[in-house]
Amino acid sequence: MTERYRFLDLPMDFWLRVVGDFLTGFGRSMLIPFMLIYLKQESGLATWTVTLLTAIPQFFQLFSSSWGGVLADRYGRKPIMWISLLGSGLVLTLMLSSNYVVVYIGYVLFLIVANFYRPAAMAMITEIVPPARHREAFSILRMTANLGFSLGPLVGSLLFFTHRPLAIAGTISAYLITAATVFFLRETVMPGVQGNMAAKMQNPLGSLHLLKRDAQLRWAVLTGVFFLMVQLQMFTSFTVIVNDEFQDNGRTLAYLLLINTVGVVFGQYFVTRRTNEVSFTKLLFVAIIFAGVGWGLLLFPLGSVRFYLVLALVTIGELLMSSGYNPFIASLAHEGEVAQYMSFTQTSSIVALMLGPTIGALGYDLGGQTGYVLVLWALLLLSYFSLQKLKRLVVEG
Repeated sequence: MTERYRFLDLPMDFWLRVVGDFLTGFGRSMLIPFMLIYLKQESGLATWTVTLLTAIPQFFQLFSSSWGGVLADRYGRKPIMWISLLGSGLVLTLMLSSNYVVVYIGYVLFLIVANFYRPAAMAMITEIVPPARHREAFSILRMTANLGFSLGPLVGSLLFFTHRPLAIAGTISAYLITAATVFFLRETVMPGVQGNMAAKMQNPLGSLHLLKRDAQLRWAVLTGVFFLMVQLQMFTSFTVIVNDEFQDNGRTLAYLLLINTVGVVFGQYFVTRRTNEVSFTKLLFVAIIFAGVGWGLLLFPLGSVRFYLVLALVTIGELLMSSGYNPFIASLAHEGEVAQYMSFTQTSSIVALMLGPTIGALGYDLGGQTGYVLVLWALLLLSYFSLQKLKRLVVEG
């Protein structure tokens, strides 16, 4: 096996996970990028109000993420993954309704139930792949998930507003097929013998004590939250800005997201291999610079091309950050707590989605694209100061 193709010798369990990440990424991205536009059109509410509505599920995802990590460490990875995938397919049927309120309820339940999957699935990767190859493994997962994300919006832009049941049926199928792949995975953790599920469910944020105990974890999560509050605008408030500009039912939005996701598909493994020896803190510092310059291009009179330039630079920032974030969190985990630690990678995304898009949309409603960029720059500045604290903790050991 040559050095160039050494990724091919990763275990079969890993490649089954790769298939699952592609399918779930494809299914989710047929729906999620268009929900803001759909709700705004159907309800007639202001942008910031609709953005707040789509952020509400993130609060409940905090609970499902924490539960997912705790239960996966106690009862094994596969049962939690199965419950999440099959439950996601079930609640998605609510989105077939012609009533936008019922569609919204189905959307909320889908995000909550689907979120149980990630901590268990990511913890499984840390256990079936040697630690020295975690960055490589997570980069391949991200590449394939984003391949799904690159195709999903293209299909969604054709179906969501005209044949929504087909888009939803496609997402349900993706989750059910992924559930079938889990059957062939080997369990990596034996179920715990003490306690019971009901007792653990009484403490929905049971993993949060780890933040108090582990200062590096605490500041890594906080830094990730600030940075992701900016980066996750691409799939939230930025979709409304693009739609307001082009008024084409998400077609241009699909092309823009294609730049981001195809960039990740073809760039993530390359960037990870080239930065494998670079610390996470250095990677995130450079990522902040790229994000700041990228979003700032919205202020320049470059016509429609500025949207494509924004996505190109912001994508580079995303690649740099994601190259090190998950492996860094995994490296902090204590024995028996891997899934709980990995749940914090999802927690940072959830908190970012709860707060970032609404703040960005409020800046847009109050000050147009200038107000929007100023808000994002402020968040990136907070990312920088939080990163400095994390660097000091890493140096102190």
